[in-house]
Amino acid sequence: MTNKKDKVLGLDVNITRRDFLGATLVGSGTALLSPRLAGASTSNVDAWTGPGGIGDYATANGNTAAVRDAAHLIRDGMTSGLSKDAQDTGEVFDTVVVGGGFSGLGAAFEFQRHAPGKSCLLLDNHSIFGGEARQNEFEVDGYRLWGPQGSNGFMPPVGISTLSDEVWKEVGMPYDYEYMDQTSPVKGIRTAWDSYDAMYWGEKNVDMAHHFGEKGWVRNIWDDNLKRVPWDDQLKADMLRAFKGKDTYHNKEGLEAWLDTMTYKAYLEDVMGLDARVTEYLDPIVATADFGLCSDVVSAYGAYLIQMPGMAGYVSGDSYDFDEIKIMSFPGGNTTYARRIVQHLVPGSIGNDDSFEQTANGKVHFNRLDKSGQATRIRLNATAFDVQHNNDHVVVRYVVGNKAYKVRAKTVVMATGGWVARRTVSDMSAAVRDDYNQFRHAPILVVNVALNNWRFLEKLGISAARWYDGFGFMGSIRAPMKVGETTAPFDPGKPMVMTFYVPFLHPGHDALTQGSIGRAELLGKSYADYEREIRSHMNRVFADGGFDAKRDIAGIILNRWGHAYIAPQPGFHFGGDDGHGLVGRIKEGEDRIFYGHSELGARMNYRNAIAEGGRAGRQAAERIT
Repeated sequence: MTNKKDKVLGLDVNITRRDFLGATLVGSGTALLSPRLAGASTSNVDAWTGPGGIGDYATANGNTAAVRDAAHLIRDGMTSGLSKDAQDTGEVFDTVVVGGGFSGLGAAFEFQRHAPGKSCLLLDNHSIFGGEARQNEFEVDGYRLWGPQGSNGFMPPVGISTLSDEVWKEVGMPYDYEYMDQTSPVKGIRTAWDSYDAMYWGEKNVDMAHHFGEKGWVRNIWDDNLKRVPWDDQLKADMLRAFKGKDTYHNKEGLEAWLDTMTYKAYLEDVMGLDARVTEYLDPIVATADFGLCSDVVSAYGAYLIQMPGMAGYVSGDSYDFDEIKIMSFPGGNTTYARRIVQHLVPGSIGNDDSFEQTANGKVHFNRLDKSGQATRIRLNATAFDVQHNNDHVVVRYVVGNKAYKVRAKTVVMATGGWVARRTVSDMSAAVRDDYNQFRHAPILVVNVALNNWRFLEKLGISAARWYDGFGFMGSIRAPMKVGETTAPFDPGKPMVMTFYVPFLHPGHDALTQGSIGRAELLGKSYADYEREIRSHMNRVFADGGFDAKRDIAGIILNRWGHAYIAPQPGFHFGGDDGHGLVGRIKEGEDRIFYGHSELGARMNYRNAIAEGGRAGRQAAERIT
C-alpha cells in the first residue's frame, strides 16, 4: 500500500514499470526494447537490486543480489560440497585469469602479448565484463542516456609512460574528443566532463553551488575566497590554508615515507594545525575519490598521491594548477575503454565493425566471447570459488548458476581483490594470507538518476551541487561526449543523467570497522528504501529550482559496490622491514599463481588496475615460456 507521501514522490507506480519501462517509454508511447532485453531486465528485477535499465548492462548494475549471494557463500565457507561435485570440463589452458575488470583485461592483454599463441580463459562472476567499468543505460523521450556504474574519468595519455598508455595506443583508443555545446536560451553554465571535477580538482571551473540547509545556496564559493559562505572566520581561514596554501613541513628527502607514518587527519590537524571541521569537509572527497574511508584511517601519503589539500607545497611544477587539466568521461564512464580492450582480445565481439563508435555504442556479441580456438576466451557468470596447485598445474573450480565446474591451467592470475583471493586460493601461503588480511576495503554506492529535464539546475545556474545533510554529499551532470549519431542532448529542457557517488562515512572507528559498518549500511536497504530517500532528498534540496521528483525523474538505477576501494592505512606503502609495505610479498606470486589487482598499487583506478594485472600476466607468461 503506497502512502500519500510516497505518491507525491512518484512511488505509486510499480517498480518495474516506473523505473524500467518508465525510463524507456516516457514520452514515446512505444516499447523500444528487444524482447530479449525486455525479458532479461524485467525477470531479474528484485526488490534489492532494483531495475538495471536497458542494453547490455541491464542485468549487471553493480553487485546484484545474485552476485552478492554467491560472494557471501564463498565468504562464509559454504562451498566445500561444490568442490567434490565439480564437473571436469576437460579443458586445459595456459593461463586462467580470475576477474574481468581492468586488472583481468590487463592480465589477458599482457599474457597474450608475451606468450603469443598460448591459451587464456578469463572468468568473470558478472553477466558482463568490465568490473566497475560498466555503464547504466536509459532511454527517455527517444534519447539514449548513459551513466557510469563506478569507474569514471580519464585523461588521454601524453606519450607512453605506463602500461595503460601502451594499451591505449595498441587497442586504438582515440586521443582527441569532442563534447556537446550547451543549447539553451540561457547559455553559459559551466559543466564538467566527468563526475569528479566538481568534488575538488576542477571545482572552480564548474558552476557549482553548496547548499547550507536553511541558509540556502551559495554558488561558486571560491570566487570570492569564501566571503559568502556561512562559516565562522576561523574555519574560513583554515579552509583557505588547506586549499590554497603551499606551506611545507618536511624536506623532500624521505617525504613519502614520512607521510606514510601518519593519517591524513593527523597531517591536517596535528602537522598543519587546522580545525577538525576541515577534515570533516574533506572526508567525503577522500572517500569518494580513491580510498572509501575517512581521513582518520587513511595514510597521508595516499592524500599526497591524489593531490589533496595541504599537499601543494610538496608538488613541483604545474601539477597543482587544475585550470588546464581536463578530466574526461566517456558516456558510460570508463566502460568504453574496457570494451575496446575486449574488442582487441576477442576480435568481432562488439558491434558491427572495429570503429570506436561501434565499440562505444554497438551490441556485445556474447556468443563470441567464449568460443573454442580463440587465444583469449571470456566466460561470464562464472564465479571462481577454489583455486589450488596440483603438481604441474592449477585446478580452478567455479560455479555457473547452480552447477560447479573445474578446469586446469598451467598458471593462474588472480585479478581480484584480496578479499576474494584469500578466500579462493586454497593453498595460499600463510605469509601472503597474513598480508592480505591487513588490507582494508570500503564500499560505495553509485546512483544514476535519469531526468526528464534539468531546468531546476538551469534555474539555479549550476551543473553540480554539494550539501551537508541528507543523501550522500553531492551530485552532478556531465557534458555529453560526441560519439556518433547516438550522442545525448545537452539542453536543460531535454533528458539528462545526474550521478551521485555516495560514500559511507563512520569516523572515529578503526579502518576494519568503518568498512564493515559501511558495507552493512550499503547492503541493508532495499531498492525502494534508497529510491524513497533519493526522491525525498532531491525534492528538499532542489526545491528552489522548482524540482518535482514525481514529474522530473524518469528512472533510478543503483550500483552497489561492497569493496570498491582499498583504504591504505599508515605503513601500507613503505612499512615493514623491507620498506615495501604490505604488497611486496604478494606481487612475487606463488609458483604458478600470480596476483594482480589495482589494490596492489594502493589505488583502485583503471591505470593501476591495468598495470598490476599486466604485471601478473607477464609473470604467468614467463612461468610457462
